[in-house]
Amino acid sequence: MGIFGDDKLQDQRIAALERHVRTLTQTVQSNQADLAAGWIAILALQAQVDEKVSSSDVDPTIGKLNQQLAAARKQLEKSSAAATESWATLQGGVREAFETLRSSVNQAAERITKD
Repeated sequence: MGIFGDDKLQDQRIAALERHVRTLTQTVQSNQADLAAGWIAILALQAQVDEKVSSSDVDPTIGKLNQQLAAARKQLEKSSAAATESWATLQGGVREAFETLRSSVNQAAERITKD
């Protein structure tokens, strides 16, 4: 007798699970093959770029943009930290407001039940 008390039902469930696992395995293997093909294509393109572009060919403007990007990232980090701090303050206020509301509701409920 099977786990479910019905051998036929158990066999059907096991077969369904096996089909599902096989399908997942095939999907993962296909994704791995596609990923490998993608990496090969990227490496081929990288080799072509390395042959055609030297560091002296890079426009100085790109270097300046990179510096500006670094400055923008620092500013973003500062803004993010400020937003996190503000969020924490806001959440603290909301938590206190809800605690006050909960306390008031409890008090009102106590008064109603006493009457």
